[in-house]
Amino acid sequence: MNVYSNNIVNENDYQYVRINDGEKQNIVQYGDVLFTLSSETPEEVGVGSVYLGIDEVFLNSFCFGFHIENKELAYPPYFSYYVSSTPFRKFIYPFAQGSTRFNLCKADFEKTSIKLPSLENQKHIYAILNRITEKIETEKSLLEHYTTQKQYLLHQMFI
Repeated sequence: MNVYSNNIVNENDYQYVRINDGEKQNIVQYGDVLFTLSSETPEEVGVGSVYLGIDEVFLNSFCFGFHIENKELAYPPYFSYYVSSTPFRKFIYPFAQGSTRFNLCKADFEKTSIKLPSLENQKHIYAILNRITEKIETEKSLLEHYTTQKQYLLHQMFI
């Protein structure tokens, strides 16, 4: 659910699992792009999130991930917006297969390539989108405060 709910994996929302001796688990590293494998609708298959944390965490069987080796080609925080963009969602949609339960065809997806802006442009795009996101969060917080204030004042009028 962490990958479904967040563009950047929430480090405060992990589930713990027991790893038995000899059991192989995939470790998630900073900058890894994670995708959901299955959903009830094709629109929700391949929902992505980026891990920007430092804790050692493991990838569960409901997701798969890509590790970006060449940091000169890709800026991991940029992917937090890219994987939820309309062009990327349209790109990934054909990889959803199924009729009652849809699954991402990981093998076909891994064979494809994507075009990215230059590293400089990725950083610039991320900075702009991040500022917009912060502004939206600030406005939501203000709205909540104003709503609370309005309720208080209305309550005072009718005492």
